[in-house]
Amino acid sequence: MTAHPHETELEELTAAECWQLVRSKVIGRFAANRVDHAPLVVPVNYAVDGDDAIVFRSGAGTKLDSIRHGLVAVQVDEIDELHHTGWSVILEGHARWLPAAQEEQPAAVEPWAPGDHPYVIRLRPTSVTGRRIRLVRPETDGRGYR
Repeated sequence: MTAHPHETELEELTAAECWQLVRSKVIGRFAANRVDHAPLVVPVNYAVDGDDAIVFRSGAGTKLDSIRHGLVAVQVDEIDELHHTGWSVILEGHARWLPAAQEEQPAAVEPWAPGDHPYVIRLRPTSVTGRRIRLVRPETDGRGYR
């Protein structure tokens, strides 16, 4: 086993730090359980709605069906392969969906994927957790680079 090329440390993030990081991105992975199948994990483009919700659009089918089976999650992260650093945030809870036309305040997110996406999925997480691996001495990575 080779030595780790950079001195790093793992830190737990506060909920406020998690939300700040989630707001800095627009792509995450939606994860949900399915009956008689492997868990569903798919990329989604999302928006943060207010201070406490993630919203994204969907067509009819697998994502909407999986929401009925309990807790779901959205994971958002950033990875720096060069420095072996990054962060990951997981938002967990029960999601709901509505036809976009019935949304009280239309979701400020347009789907990237082609096709019809007439439903808005909204996750107001009951759990927001995150971790970050960061360089201990960020002024250099051992080669003189920042």
